[in-house]
Amino acid sequence: MKDPAPPDSRPDASTAQAVPRPALTLLDSTCLIVGIIIGAGIYQMAPAIAQGAGSAGGVLGIWLLGGLLSLCGALSYAELATAYPKEGGDYVYLNRAYGPWAGFLFGWAQLAIVRPGDIAVMAFAFATYARAVWDPFAGTSFPYGQQVFAVGATALLTWINVLGVREGKWTQNLLTGVKALGLLFIVGTACVAPPAGAGVTPAQGAPPFSLALIFVLFTYGGWNEMAYVAAEVKDSRRNIVRALCLGMAAVTGLYLLVNSAFLWVLGYGGLT
Repeated sequence: MKDPAPPDSRPDASTAQAVPRPALTLLDSTCLIVGIIIGAGIYQMAPAIAQGAGSAGGVLGIWLLGGLLSLCGALSYAELATAYPKEGGDYVYLNRAYGPWAGFLFGWAQLAIVRPGDIAVMAFAFATYARAVWDPFAGTSFPYGQQVFAVGATALLTWINVLGVREGKWTQNLLTGVKALGLLFIVGTACVAPPAGAGVTPAQGAPPFSLALIFVLFTYGGWNEMAYVAAEVKDSRRNIVRALCLGMAAVTGLYLLVNSAFLWVLGYGGLT
């Protein structure tokens, strides 16, 4: 009498489908990092950062310092992401370091507090600028125009990401290109503009240098998001490190160019 056949240890179709298939190239990963980092902070935080820097040279120096510090943090995450190339980022690392309870608390905090807050702030920032460009509710008594823009943008991007990784990465690459071109347009405009004249007095009540550096690091924030899609990066052990280095170099270069343009056209006093 034959022994019963051992159970098939091969993963079934449902298990195989649960494993994400790498779809992000080096270009996609770099665009993801650049697109996440660049936001409204480069416009909104620049005056306060310039005040804390204390001089035109200090402005460029503090932005360069912020880029180098962010690169150090990004390389630390690159080491973790290549050692544990799984979806989840911080959740995976906290699970391995401190146990499931830490990952559980982190995951629920992200789901219930952090991510909804981030999305709401970014959506309303987008709505503020979008209405300045085109406001279909101008001249009407409709009081929720900003909310319509914010909810619409959130719903549209959510729908695109639900469609799949391919659609999401195409959209991300397109939006990253638009952001980069917008910053380069500012730089190009400054190249043909006359330099700022003297006589503009810097603003009073400058924040301390340490607070200005915090503003800079906030503006560079987002490089850690790469870890959340580590499992979807092709040749992740090489491309994650490359993407983080290329992305941080690109963002730092853009920020330095844009601040140089601000200083050229506005002068230090005008920037503050």
